Order: sequence, then structure tokens, then C-alpha cells
Amino acid sequence: MKTCLLALALLLGASRAFAQLSPTEEAAVRRTVARITANFQNHHFADMATYTTPDVSWVNIVGMWWRGRPAVQQAHQQIFDTIFKGVAFAPGKATVRGIAPGVAVVNLYCHVGAFYPPDGIDHGSNKEGDDDNLLTLVLVKRQGHWLLTAAQNTVVRAAAQANNPIGKTSPPPAPFDPVKFANYH
Repeated sequence: MKTCLLALALLLGASRAFAQLSPTEEAAVRRTVARITANFQNHHFADMATYTTPDVSWVNIVGMWWRGRPAVQQAHQQIFDTIFKGVAFAPGKATVRGIAPGVAVVNLYCHVGAFYPPDGIDHGSNKEGDDDNLLTLVLVKRQGHWLLTAAQNTVVRAAAQANNPIGKTSPPPAPFDPVKFANYH
């Protein structure tokens, strides 16, 4: 049993080492993220095929789940032509981490200007936005290129932050260490 646990710990530790991104790979991931955020800013998604996998999926801020590149591209273009027409998007700093060989997760805050759902028209009581969103992006390396394969977007509710159990001044939780996994049984 101890031999099995030791082998598991070594295997998990080795996979963690292989999952870490080199500075070159991290820079390549960041370039892909920059292409994504450039589309948010210019409101044009015609080049989405250059930075997404064919089976990309996206969960938007109101829980719509779009699957497959054609649907994800069409949905983005349509909402940016209507609800988000003329709305400013300002990306913040992205955090990037490798989670397995050829797989990276990116978390990115993005400030979204005011918008008017569901049709982009101010009806007097439908203003939203002018707040931050938190994007979680999963990228995979395919044929030498980092491509977006899954995304989820969450509105950051400023009023909720005061009740965050981690708090703004606390350090973030320590990353999961698979080498220590063998101690949890």
C-alpha cells in the first residue's frame, strides 16, 4: 500500500512539474488572451477561428452556454452588435498557470461599460454593467498553438466583496500540491 501511495505521489509530482509553463509558453498563452480581449474591444469576432478549438464552449454572464465555434462566434458577434454596441471593455491583468501538459487556465478581470439588455436599448430601468467581470479561460496547445477551448464569465458583484471569506487583504489560498496528496487518506 505504501509503495502504491509513493508511486502515486511521485506520478502526481512529476505531472505537476511537466504542467508548469515555461516563460516562452506563458508568453504564447498571453498572446492568445490578447487576441481574445482585442475582439472584445473592437467588437469583431471574424478571426475567432484563429484562437479557438472547433469544439470551444462558452458560458456567458447570464448562464447561456454556447457550444462549438460557429455558435460561440455567432453569439458573440450578435450580442456585440446589439447589447454591447459601443460598450467599452477594458481587460485587466491576467493570471496564467499550467495545470497539465499542454493545458493552461487563465483568470482575467475585465471592466465592462454600461449596457442595456436584452436589446441594447435604454428602457429606463434596464441598465447593467459598468462593473468588472471575471473570466476563466481554458487553453490547450494544439499543433504548436495555444487555443481557447472553454470559457466562463462571471459578473463581479461589488457589494458581495465585503463578505468574501478570504478577504481583500488575506493572501490567496496556497495552490494545490499533489505531492502532499499522499498525506490525505
